[in-house]
Amino acid sequence: MSDVKRTDRFRIGKAFISITSQKDAQARIAQAVNEGMNGYVCVSDPRTVDLASKDEKYREVMDNSLMNTPDGQPTLWAARLWGLKQVERTMGPILFQEMIENPGSGLKHFLLGDTDETLKSIVDRATEKNALIVGTYSPPFCKLDEYDYEGIAKMINESGADIVWTAMRAPKQDYFNVNILPYLDKKVCIGVGAAFRFYLGEYKMAPPLIKKLGLMGLYWGRKGQPWGKFIWGYLTDNMPFLWHLAKIPFRRLAGKKYYE
Repeated sequence: MSDVKRTDRFRIGKAFISITSQKDAQARIAQAVNEGMNGYVCVSDPRTVDLASKDEKYREVMDNSLMNTPDGQPTLWAARLWGLKQVERTMGPILFQEMIENPGSGLKHFLLGDTDETLKSIVDRATEKNALIVGTYSPPFCKLDEYDYEGIAKMINESGADIVWTAMRAPKQDYFNVNILPYLDKKVCIGVGAAFRFYLGEYKMAPPLIKKLGLMGLYWGRKGQPWGKFIWGYLTDNMPFLWHLAKIPFRRLAGKKYYE
Protein backbone atom coordinates (compact mmCIF):
# COMPACT_ATOMS: atom_id res chain seq x y z
CA MET A 1 0.00 0.00 0.00
CA SER A 2 1.17 3.50 -0.79
CA ASP A 3 2.12 5.79 2.06
CA VAL A 4 0.36 8.67 0.29
CA LYS A 5 -2.67 9.78 2.29
CA ARG A 6 -5.95 9.63 0.40
CA THR A 7 -7.95 12.64 1.46
CA ASP A 8 -11.04 11.22 -0.25
CA ARG A 9 -11.35 8.67 2.57
CA PHE A 10 -11.88 8.83 6.33
CA ARG A 11 -10.58 6.53 9.01
CA ILE A 12 -12.55 4.12 11.18
CA GLY A 13 -10.27 1.90 13.25
CA LYS A 14 -7.54 0.92 10.80
CA ALA A 15 -9.88 0.95 7.81
CA PHE A 16 -10.64 3.84 5.44
CA ILE A 17 -14.09 4.57 4.01
CA SER A 18 -14.76 6.74 0.96
CA ILE A 19 -16.19 10.22 1.37
CA THR A 20 -19.13 9.75 -0.96
CA SER A 21 -22.88 9.63 -1.41
CA GLN A 22 -25.22 7.41 -3.41
CA LYS A 23 -25.23 9.84 -6.34
CA ASP A 24 -21.48 10.50 -6.18
CA ALA A 25 -20.63 6.80 -5.95
CA GLN A 26 -22.62 6.06 -9.09
CA ALA A 27 -20.91 8.91 -10.93
CA ARG A 28 -17.46 7.72 -9.84
CA ILE A 29 -18.19 4.16 -10.95
CA ALA A 30 -19.41 5.39 -14.34
CA GLN A 31 -16.28 7.56 -14.66
CA ALA A 32 -14.05 4.57 -13.88
CA VAL A 33 -15.79 2.61 -16.64
CA ASN A 34 -15.48 5.48 -19.12
CA GLU A 35 -11.79 5.80 -18.32
CA GLY A 36 -11.26 2.10 -19.01
CA MET A 37 -10.18 1.26 -15.49
CA ASN A 38 -9.94 -2.22 -14.00
CA GLY A 39 -10.93 -2.06 -10.35
CA TYR A 40 -13.31 -3.07 -7.62
CA VAL A 41 -15.58 -1.47 -5.06
CA CYS A 42 -16.12 -2.70 -1.50
CA VAL A 43 -19.49 -2.03 0.13
CA SER A 44 -18.40 -1.57 3.74
CA ASP A 45 -20.45 -2.04 6.89
CA PRO A 46 -19.42 -2.17 10.59
CA ARG A 47 -18.56 -5.87 10.39
CA THR A 48 -16.17 -5.50 7.46
CA VAL A 49 -14.64 -2.31 8.89
CA ASP A 50 -13.83 -4.17 12.09
CA LEU A 51 -12.49 -7.12 10.09
CA ALA A 52 -10.17 -4.83 8.13
CA SER A 53 -8.97 -3.29 11.39
CA LYS A 54 -7.94 -6.73 12.63
CA ASP A 55 -6.90 -8.49 9.44
CA GLU A 56 -4.01 -6.98 7.48
CA LYS A 57 -4.79 -9.00 4.35
CA TYR A 58 -8.36 -7.72 4.14
CA ARG A 59 -7.22 -4.22 5.05
CA GLU A 60 -4.95 -4.32 2.00
CA VAL A 61 -7.96 -5.29 -0.14
CA MET A 62 -9.85 -2.22 1.09
CA ASP A 63 -6.82 0.04 0.76
CA ASN A 64 -6.45 -0.82 -2.93
CA SER A 65 -10.11 -0.53 -3.94
CA LEU A 66 -11.58 2.16 -6.16
CA MET A 67 -14.01 2.94 -3.33
CA ASN A 68 -15.20 1.61 0.02
CA THR A 69 -18.76 2.86 0.20
CA PRO A 70 -20.31 3.63 3.63
CA ASP A 71 -23.02 0.97 3.87
CA GLY A 72 -24.46 1.04 7.39
CA GLN A 73 -25.65 3.88 9.58
CA PRO A 74 -22.76 3.50 12.06
CA THR A 75 -20.30 4.37 9.27
CA LEU A 76 -22.12 7.70 8.97
CA TRP A 77 -21.79 8.21 12.73
CA ALA A 78 -18.03 7.88 12.26
CA ALA A 79 -18.07 10.44 9.45
CA ARG A 80 -20.00 12.90 11.62
CA LEU A 81 -17.53 12.41 14.48
CA TRP A 82 -14.82 13.45 12.03
CA GLY A 83 -16.91 16.51 11.10
CA LEU A 84 -17.69 15.19 7.60
CA LYS A 85 -21.25 16.26 6.89
CA GLN A 86 -21.23 15.46 3.18
CA VAL A 87 -20.96 11.68 3.61
CA GLU A 88 -24.20 9.81 2.89
CA ARG A 89 -25.13 6.20 3.39
CA THR A 90 -24.38 4.30 0.18
CA MET A 91 -26.05 0.92 0.43
CA GLY A 92 -25.28 -1.95 -1.92
CA PRO A 93 -28.93 -2.84 -2.70
CA ILE A 94 -29.78 0.74 -3.64
CA LEU A 95 -26.57 1.18 -5.63
CA PHE A 96 -27.39 -2.02 -7.53
CA GLN A 97 -31.01 -1.17 -8.28
CA GLU A 98 -30.44 2.42 -9.33
CA MET A 99 -27.52 1.59 -11.62
CA ILE A 100 -29.07 -1.38 -13.45
CA GLU A 101 -32.38 0.46 -13.84
CA ASN A 102 -30.66 3.35 -15.59
CA PRO A 103 -30.28 2.16 -19.18
CA GLY A 104 -29.66 5.74 -20.29
CA SER A 105 -26.17 5.48 -18.79
CA GLY A 106 -25.26 2.94 -21.45
CA LEU A 107 -23.52 0.79 -18.83
CA LYS A 108 -23.77 -2.97 -19.36
CA HIS A 109 -24.04 -5.31 -16.38
CA PHE A 110 -23.03 -8.86 -15.49
CA LEU A 111 -24.58 -10.59 -12.46
CA LEU A 112 -22.38 -13.08 -10.62
CA GLY A 113 -23.51 -15.04 -7.57
CA ASP A 114 -26.57 -16.64 -5.96
CA THR A 115 -28.64 -19.30 -7.78
CA ASP A 116 -29.67 -19.63 -11.41
CA GLU A 117 -33.29 -19.21 -10.34
CA THR A 118 -32.53 -15.95 -8.53
CA LEU A 119 -30.53 -14.61 -11.46
CA LYS A 120 -33.31 -15.43 -13.91
CA SER A 121 -35.85 -13.67 -11.68
CA ILE A 122 -33.66 -10.56 -11.56
CA VAL A 123 -33.22 -10.51 -15.32
CA ASP A 124 -36.97 -10.93 -15.84
CA ARG A 125 -37.76 -8.04 -13.52
CA ALA A 126 -34.94 -5.79 -14.69
CA THR A 127 -35.85 -6.31 -18.35
CA GLU A 128 -39.10 -4.46 -17.66
CA LYS A 129 -36.91 -1.46 -16.75
CA ASN A 130 -34.87 -1.88 -19.95
CA ALA A 131 -31.81 -2.84 -17.92
CA LEU A 132 -28.72 -3.71 -19.96
CA ILE A 133 -27.88 -7.06 -18.34
CA VAL A 134 -25.60 -8.90 -20.75
CA GLY A 135 -24.75 -11.99 -18.73
CA THR A 136 -25.18 -13.96 -15.52
CA TYR A 137 -23.31 -16.74 -13.76
CA SER A 138 -24.11 -18.76 -10.65
CA PRO A 139 -20.73 -19.98 -9.38
CA PRO A 140 -20.32 -23.17 -7.39
CA PHE A 141 -20.09 -22.91 -3.62
CA CYS A 142 -16.42 -23.57 -3.00
CA LYS A 143 -13.25 -22.14 -1.51
CA LEU A 144 -11.71 -19.04 -3.05
CA ASP A 145 -8.72 -20.92 -4.47
CA GLU A 146 -10.98 -23.45 -6.22
CA TYR A 147 -12.67 -21.04 -8.65
CA ASP A 148 -11.72 -21.03 -12.32
CA TYR A 149 -11.05 -17.29 -12.40
CA GLU A 150 -9.64 -17.32 -15.92
CA GLY A 151 -12.63 -19.21 -17.29
CA ILE A 152 -15.17 -17.03 -15.49
CA ALA A 153 -13.36 -13.89 -16.64
CA LYS A 154 -13.44 -15.13 -20.25
CA MET A 155 -17.22 -15.44 -19.97
CA ILE A 156 -17.51 -11.90 -18.55
CA ASN A 157 -15.17 -10.37 -21.12
CA GLU A 158 -17.07 -11.99 -24.00
CA SER A 159 -20.36 -10.60 -22.65
CA GLY A 160 -19.15 -7.03 -23.15
CA ALA A 161 -20.14 -6.06 -19.61
CA ASP A 162 -18.80 -2.91 -18.00
CA ILE A 163 -19.77 -3.69 -14.40
CA VAL A 164 -19.71 -7.03 -12.59
CA TRP A 165 -22.04 -7.29 -9.59
CA THR A 166 -20.69 -9.95 -7.25
CA ALA A 167 -23.22 -11.26 -4.72
CA MET A 168 -21.37 -13.21 -2.06
CA ARG A 169 -21.03 -12.41 1.62
CA ALA A 170 -18.13 -10.10 2.42
CA PRO A 171 -15.22 -10.54 2.65
CA LYS A 172 -15.44 -13.47 0.22
CA GLN A 173 -16.90 -11.32 -2.56
CA ASP A 174 -14.11 -8.77 -2.21
CA TYR A 175 -11.36 -11.40 -2.31
CA PHE A 176 -13.10 -12.94 -5.32
CA ASN A 177 -13.07 -9.60 -7.13
CA VAL A 178 -9.39 -9.09 -6.35
CA ASN A 179 -8.57 -12.58 -7.68
CA ILE A 180 -10.52 -12.28 -10.92
CA LEU A 181 -9.46 -8.73 -11.76
CA PRO A 182 -6.14 -9.61 -13.48
CA TYR A 183 -8.09 -11.65 -16.04
CA LEU A 184 -10.71 -9.00 -16.75
CA ASP A 185 -10.62 -6.46 -19.55
CA LYS A 186 -11.57 -3.00 -18.23
CA LYS A 187 -14.28 -3.95 -15.75
CA VAL A 188 -15.46 -2.55 -12.43
CA CYS A 189 -16.42 -5.27 -9.95
CA ILE A 190 -18.75 -4.39 -7.07
CA GLY A 191 -19.40 -6.72 -4.13
CA VAL A 192 -23.03 -6.23 -3.08
CA GLY A 193 -23.83 -9.12 -0.73
CA ALA A 194 -27.58 -9.58 -0.37
CA ALA A 195 -28.50 -6.95 -2.98
CA PHE A 196 -29.95 -9.53 -5.37
CA ARG A 197 -32.41 -10.74 -2.72
CA PHE A 198 -33.33 -7.17 -1.80
CA TYR A 199 -34.01 -6.45 -5.46
CA LEU A 200 -36.49 -9.32 -5.61
CA GLY A 201 -38.17 -8.20 -2.40
CA GLU A 202 -37.14 -11.27 -0.43
CA TYR A 203 -35.42 -8.97 2.06
CA LYS A 204 -37.19 -5.77 3.04
CA MET A 205 -35.68 -2.39 3.74
CA ALA A 206 -36.13 -1.28 7.33
CA PRO A 207 -38.31 1.73 8.23
CA PRO A 208 -36.41 5.06 8.40
CA LEU A 209 -36.26 5.08 12.21
CA ILE A 210 -34.72 1.61 12.32
CA LYS A 211 -32.11 2.74 9.78
CA LYS A 212 -31.33 5.88 11.76
CA LEU A 213 -30.76 3.80 14.89
CA GLY A 214 -28.36 1.55 13.03
CA LEU A 215 -30.50 -1.54 13.65
CA MET A 216 -31.24 -2.63 10.11
CA GLY A 217 -29.39 -5.89 10.64
CA LEU A 218 -31.75 -6.78 13.46
CA TYR A 219 -34.71 -5.96 11.25
CA TRP A 220 -33.98 -8.39 8.44
CA GLY A 221 -30.88 -10.37 9.24
CA ARG A 222 -32.21 -13.36 11.23
CA LYS A 223 -33.15 -15.41 8.15
CA GLY A 224 -34.36 -18.47 10.06
CA GLN A 225 -31.54 -18.65 12.62
CA PRO A 226 -32.43 -19.39 16.25
CA TRP A 227 -32.83 -16.11 18.12
CA GLY A 228 -29.99 -16.81 20.54
CA LYS A 229 -27.50 -17.60 17.79
CA PHE A 230 -28.65 -14.61 15.73
CA ILE A 231 -28.41 -12.07 18.57
CA TRP A 232 -24.98 -13.36 19.59
CA GLY A 233 -23.75 -13.17 15.99
CA TYR A 234 -25.18 -9.67 15.58
CA LEU A 235 -23.47 -8.41 18.73
CA THR A 236 -20.11 -9.98 17.95
CA ASP A 237 -20.25 -8.56 14.40
CA ASN A 238 -21.22 -5.03 15.39
CA MET A 239 -20.27 -4.22 18.99
CA PRO A 240 -16.52 -3.95 18.31
CA PHE A 241 -17.34 -1.10 15.92
CA LEU A 242 -18.39 1.05 18.88
CA TRP A 243 -14.81 0.95 20.13
CA HIS A 244 -13.60 2.28 16.79
CA LEU A 245 -16.16 5.09 17.05
CA ALA A 246 -15.08 5.96 20.58
CA LYS A 247 -11.48 6.50 19.47
CA ILE A 248 -12.31 9.13 16.85
CA PRO A 249 -12.84 12.09 19.26
CA PHE A 250 -9.54 11.27 20.98
CA ARG A 251 -7.74 11.13 17.63
CA ARG A 252 -9.14 14.57 16.80
CA LEU A 253 -8.01 15.92 20.17
CA ALA A 254 -4.55 14.59 19.39
CA GLY A 255 -4.54 16.64 16.19
CA LYS A 256 -5.14 13.81 13.75
CA LYS A 257 -6.94 14.44 10.46
CA TYR A 258 -9.80 12.29 9.21
CA TYR A 259 -7.54 10.70 6.59
CA GLU A 260 -4.68 9.86 8.99
